[in-house]
Amino acid sequence: MMKKSNVEVEELIGVLEEIRKEKYPEIPETLIREIVATEFEQQDDRAQARKNTKKLIDEFLKNVKPKEV
Repeated sequence: MMKKSNVEVEELIGVLEEIRKEKYPEIPETLIREIVATEFEQQDDRAQARKNTKKLIDEFLKNVKPKEV
């Protein structure tokens, strides 16, 4: 499998950040960056990438007050 370059990852983050700011401002930019980073780092192990991403999201949701989401 061909790995994505850091340039492609930064471009992806840029696009996701525009969408996040416009539609989901309550979701922190850091969460998006962490999800993209774990997916990038684990792109050869999809199961581990999913597990890491789920953990990031679960941690975020644990700390969110109900009216924020």
